[in-house]
Amino acid sequence: MINPILEIAICTYRRLQPLESVLASLSQMVAPESMDIQVSVIDNDPEGGARAIVDNVSAGFPFRLQYCLEPRRGIACARNRAIDEAHRQGASYLVFIDDDEKVDRMWLFHLVRCALVFNGNCVISGRVRALVPEGTSPVMAEFFERKCYRTGERRQYCATNNVLIPIAVTRDLNLRFDESRPFAGGEDTLFFTEVVKKGVEVVFCAEAVVYEVIPRERISVAWQSRRKFSVGTTQALQKMSCGRRRPRILLSGFLQLVASVVKMPLFRLSGRADDAYRSWLKACRSAGIVVGVFGVRSDFYRPAS
Repeated sequence: MINPILEIAICTYRRLQPLESVLASLSQMVAPESMDIQVSVIDNDPEGGARAIVDNVSAGFPFRLQYCLEPRRGIACARNRAIDEAHRQGASYLVFIDDDEKVDRMWLFHLVRCALVFNGNCVISGRVRALVPEGTSPVMAEFFERKCYRTGERRQYCATNNVLIPIAVTRDLNLRFDESRPFAGGEDTLFFTEVVKKGVEVVFCAEAVVYEVIPRERISVAWQSRRKFSVGTTQALQKMSCGRRRPRILLSGFLQLVASVVKMPLFRLSGRADDAYRSWLKACRSAGIVVGVFGVRSDFYRPAS
């Protein structure tokens, strides 16, 4: 019997140094038995900046490692290229992680075991833990915390930063990431929302852990504000995709925006600066929801020219 193929896709855009870290962590992981592992680095830099890193580690790498250049710019384009590569390899499962992450040694073992418990036909979403720079204030670090659910808990959507996808999702249902706004972000949320609408369950696995390395430049009010606004625009689309009416989403977003703006000065006056900052981020997200109802999307991930 031929072992099922599992492809791990790493889509890299700008942050080449962390790519070495994720490959190093993958080389140390415990692989599930009776499974053929292939790691594909999808380079979304037209200049091919990640090729040298892949070449440097390939000789001693314990799994099959391939480099793929995807010259069409945009996160969605890179992820769709990963899907095409998985189909070309005849993979049974496709796993996505980000290029600025490191995997726990038992990460893939737990991810696959959870998938098999659910008969191999569910999307399995793992846990992401943030590693913030030393000296980061608690309120800033709080922004990067990802909620951890119980193993086996169903989710309405997930992200591509730690997820296992049965290949039938992309092959039989012919689902792809939306390339219409390649730098907007949030296309993974919309992709998995569509997966759930098609009848495929998304199941959480708390034991499958990856660590997201947060660069210091993200520890800023400006970056976090832009990110929350972008999240809001995606949430508006996700809610509409699930059948919620535009006026209801608009009203809810507007009321949340007003409430957050009113609370900010009150928190400031009472000396609760951290709560004022939390209200500011909620206001940014609510503003994104309000404009997202009208189809506005941010280009949060557009590379610097």
